[in-house]
Amino acid sequence: MYTEPLVFPLGHPMGPFHQHRGEPPAYWVVRLGWDSPLLPDQASADVWRLAHGLPERVHDEPWTRSALREAALEAGMTDSDTVLDTLVERGLVVELTPGSAEATEFARTHRVQSLLLGLGQPADRPGVDGIGLLGMPPLAQVHPATYEFWQWGHLWPTLAEAADGLAEMAARDPQHTRHQADPVAVLDRLFRELHGLLCGNAVYLDRSLAVADAARNASG
Repeated sequence: MYTEPLVFPLGHPMGPFHQHRGEPPAYWVVRLGWDSPLLPDQASADVWRLAHGLPERVHDEPWTRSALREAALEAGMTDSDTVLDTLVERGLVVELTPGSAEATEFARTHRVQSLLLGLGQPADRPGVDGIGLLGMPPLAQVHPATYEFWQWGHLWPTLAEAADGLAEMAARDPQHTRHQADPVAVLDRLFRELHGLLCGNAVYLDRSLAVADAARNASG
């Protein structure tokens, strides 16, 4: 199904830092776990932003390195691959294929954090739930299963545990399907649907603080 891995950004954007009034940003700050890594230049900030996906595309095509490269070229960036490689090396972007061992391991050590507010179903799009800010058009419009993930996924310390919990919740419904109650299938779906939330800043991916703290305590 996947000809290349999906691209996922890590961290919560904290905005640009201006050293002097009226000058371009000196760097951009990202919050990731207990750290605050910096994006040192405009190209890094732009490619990291593009890793979230474009709202008009992520529902129709997998958000891969190729998709990001195409979007970058359209925006006038000609060397997105080099910038993306650096972001991957720094742990600010990850490339994962849903269903792979690498994706499963990532899910055991990372979590999703939900942002924004639930806006309910837009009048012109029945069967779709909006997420955004009150009094404004939705920043993300997703199907009910994805909305449920946005609503509840952040309550678990890792993505893997969120998939387990959502599968358990689904199994209580007499009308559930086999895939809805299968944690492996649920995790695969979460990875496939994440960009629909990421592109509207309805969620961000973070290191699991519970896992990090447990490892730190064990080593201490």
